Amino acid sequence: MVARDTLGGMGAIVVTRSVHLASPPDRVWPFLADTERFNRLIGSRDVRYRPIEEDGTSGARFVAETRAGGFKLVYEEFPFEWSHQRTFGVHRRMRGGPIESYSWRCTLAATQAAEGDGALEGGTRATVRMEITPRLVLLSPVAWLHARLFTQKFATLGALIDAHVLEGAPSPYVSPVSPADDQRIAAAVLRMKDDAVLPALADRLGALVRGGADADVVKIRPFALADEWGMKRREVLRAFLKAVPAGLVELRWGIICPSCMTSSQQVRALEEIKAEGHCQLCDITFDLDLDRAVEATFLPHPAMRRVPETMFCIGGPGRTPHVLVQASLAAGATRTLDVPSKAGRYRLFVRGGAAATLEVDDGGARVVEAFIDAVAVHPARLHAAPGGELRLRSACSEARHVKIERLEFASAAATAHIVSTLGEFRTIFSSELLKRGTPLKVARAAILFSDLTGSTALYTEVGDAAAFRLVDDHFDVLRAVIDTHEGVLVKTMGDAVLAAFTDAGQCARAAIDALERFEAFRVKEKHGSLVGLKLGLFAGACYIVTANGSLDYFGQTVNVASRVQHQAASGEIVMPQAVFDALEPEDRQRLMQKEQFEARVKGVDGPLALVRVGLRTPAPST
Repeated sequence: MVARDTLGGMGAIVVTRSVHLASPPDRVWPFLADTERFNRLIGSRDVRYRPIEEDGTSGARFVAETRAGGFKLVYEEFPFEWSHQRTFGVHRRMRGGPIESYSWRCTLAATQAAEGDGALEGGTRATVRMEITPRLVLLSPVAWLHARLFTQKFATLGALIDAHVLEGAPSPYVSPVSPADDQRIAAAVLRMKDDAVLPALADRLGALVRGGADADVVKIRPFALADEWGMKRREVLRAFLKAVPAGLVELRWGIICPSCMTSSQQVRALEEIKAEGHCQLCDITFDLDLDRAVEATFLPHPAMRRVPETMFCIGGPGRTPHVLVQASLAAGATRTLDVPSKAGRYRLFVRGGAAATLEVDDGGARVVEAFIDAVAVHPARLHAAPGGELRLRSACSEARHVKIERLEFASAAATAHIVSTLGEFRTIFSSELLKRGTPLKVARAAILFSDLTGSTALYTEVGDAAAFRLVDDHFDVLRAVIDTHEGVLVKTMGDAVLAAFTDAGQCARAAIDALERFEAFRVKEKHGSLVGLKLGLFAGACYIVTANGSLDYFGQTVNVASRVQHQAASGEIVMPQAVFDALEPEDRQRLMQKEQFEARVKGVDGPLALVRVGLRTPAPST
């Protein structure tokens, strides 16, 4: 370990400390670059942020308030800067108090063994540099002491991370709960098992609440956990939904910025969600699509474990893992950014919404130049070699921050639309409704309509009681199929069903299964020969709204799906040709294609290309 203290310009105190780690940079980065975890671990106080509304040339985005060393600190937070697996840091300018400003930066460098330097080949030299500018020279010793303390904590954390990565030692980010909390967690896990949650999964959720780091459990993302655990996403999500009434966790809703992909706001109920969201960091306003911008997250119930919900850091690479490079660009200045070392397609994004495509492959230039103005990036397409340089010049009148983002980054968000398609959500959270009069958009949903044919004559021929029983039993058949294919039965209308799915393929497979199971069902029923089933489906954008005390779908896609269903006869499914063509071969083999045709439906410009299908092997008649 090497420490070096120097006196910077204008009385700045600079402390630099390096530590040699045996772990390579790619293994160390996820731990050190998660500044939310880091700040919690070293004992920093929570921070309250408010946006800086006025425009300016400084580039600061938030005013932050916290406490340190007995002092109240108020400072302007500038965007973090980083280059993936290389370096990250931040600058903060104080608003009053004994310190004028401070900055810190961490740099990771792969090491090669050199005689006498103590480094390990294949390891990492992690260096942290803290610079503090006191307002008075007399305060320099205090500034020096705080800088030394910060860098020492950094070095200690680095050693703990190294032991965890290489030797399997306990994670430095995990602290145990009290014995009393442990008993309450164990009781909640038992309640989950009684509610049909897989025992192993219930135990795993209990272990997470019991032993997860604060930063890991303050905003639990079930899909991210499912991916990490190698489990089915919806299975884990269902377990979390059932963990709420069991008393283990609470449900929250996050508003996701489509650029930085972080929650710009957290709310406790769907009714608190407005029609638009705004991200102060990216300076963009966006529509709140339920399948893109609203995410379900969970945190431990306070009776189980108290986790501070306030933030400890609003920036840092760990919050936006799809962003590989981020840098501040002063008005009229030029910055050189590191081009990603892996070939692929990326996006250069400028605060305010301007963007350009960045293609990275061996045919690109080692040095690429571009400039930004108030509305765009020039040129709009950039072509660079892996590991090259992007020289970016600003023609803006104010500071902007820029970032290079991975486009192939897979979303781990359990969006509100996905959650709302689970029967467990509609059963357990029946009071979770949108604000009345505030419809929220779903960019793409697949809508399925079914209709029981012959039902009017059925009531006349067999009487109300027998007819009602058959109709009700057929709802049970459809409900089971819809649930199996990860859809939701939105409502029944007489003897018809409206169901919604997140994927058109799932919707089509559900329709096939529904027709097959219905045919088997009606063979067994005493009066089944008097009725039939017809189905139709369509996919597109629609809206979700609170209606009659539940979440309902409406809009042009719903209307078109209903009219497509009207094109079907008993024992048939009508669907768009494109949906049929995208089915797996084994699914198409279950069907007999009767007709390809075009139909004009109200509200749609031009004819719809549709296909009419029936079962290849219908159930035998009674």
